[in-house]
Amino acid sequence: MPLKTTVIGAWPKPTTLNLPDWFSEKGNFSEGESSKLTGMGGGFDPRSTKKMREECQQLEEDIKQAVQEVMKTQHELGIDVITDGEMDRGAYYIHIMNNIKGIDMENLAEKTMRSGAYSTYVPVVRSQVYVDQPSSWKEWERSNALKPEGSILKFTIPGPMTLTDGIHNEYYSSKQDLQDDLVKAINKEVLALADKGCKVIQIDEPVLMRYPDEAWEYGINNLSKCLQGLPEDVTKVVHLCCGYPDKLDTDDYLKADKTNYGRLAEKLDNAGFDEISIEDAEAKNDLSILAKFKRSKIILGSVTVARTKVETVEEIKERISAALEFIQKDRLILAPDCGLGFLSQQLIRSKLTNMVEAAKSF
Repeated sequence: MPLKTTVIGAWPKPTTLNLPDWFSEKGNFSEGESSKLTGMGGGFDPRSTKKMREECQQLEEDIKQAVQEVMKTQHELGIDVITDGEMDRGAYYIHIMNNIKGIDMENLAEKTMRSGAYSTYVPVVRSQVYVDQPSSWKEWERSNALKPEGSILKFTIPGPMTLTDGIHNEYYSSKQDLQDDLVKAINKEVLALADKGCKVIQIDEPVLMRYPDEAWEYGINNLSKCLQGLPEDVTKVVHLCCGYPDKLDTDDYLKADKTNYGRLAEKLDNAGFDEISIEDAEAKNDLSILAKFKRSKIILGSVTVARTKVETVEEIKERISAALEFIQKDRLILAPDCGLGFLSQQLIRSKLTNMVEAAKSF
């Protein structure tokens, strides 16, 4: 049996879909006072899609077409577990905030994020946060109805540490108190997804890697609580990369310390997750850390997501062989390090084609 393959989440939006997102200059802070911010044009403006959604009557059909194209491409490339490319989102962690009460999405505050990697303007917590009626299932249901026959579709949702890092808190006395309520909100969304038939749910929590002390104290436990109550037949996935550069082929971006994978491995492995996604193509970890994972399957980042160099089949196979010295074959899954939104369609096809070919050789 070949190794299984998946993708993490984001995919570049086709030109037919006129929605701004973090990966493009559209919808990003770039002028006037905001030009002083660090990051790509200061980062994504969470207010940028509201007017377009209100005015563009064709938008829903354009999203459906984009979702269908992205899923078809992944399926044809041989990816076993696909995503909808997050076509409906401006940024992977901001979309859910629009459905969380207590978060002000209009009057933003400046904040330095991701352990100092960049600064931007973010939504503000003004009162207690909670979800009244879950909404993520609508995004899932739309994509599920359009997926290729025989494909497995997963849904991605941000975790509480990542959300906390991406908002300014003016209400709660501590981050732990804020995250307690965010956990309840995320869990409500997750349970609604399962109720609608979603069988693979992935929580994106890269910020956990940047604050290992907080992750050890309460972050990993909170991740488990987000997935509490799911049926046994739902695959519970967490994604933990070291951070996404704001441009291609740069070494300047401040990423999380990759040694935190080893530091947190045992606690992550005992937290009840079915699959744990880690970056490796960029990070080049000491693969002996894989031996620390006794229960969970590992989704190993096998191609880079912010490099134009295409990894060869032989390079990927060599890394897989090294990994298999420390983990059983049936517990290893291949994927890109993170989302693919920065790359061209041609680069994505080349990287994923090689990844799938490498996976089939084991």
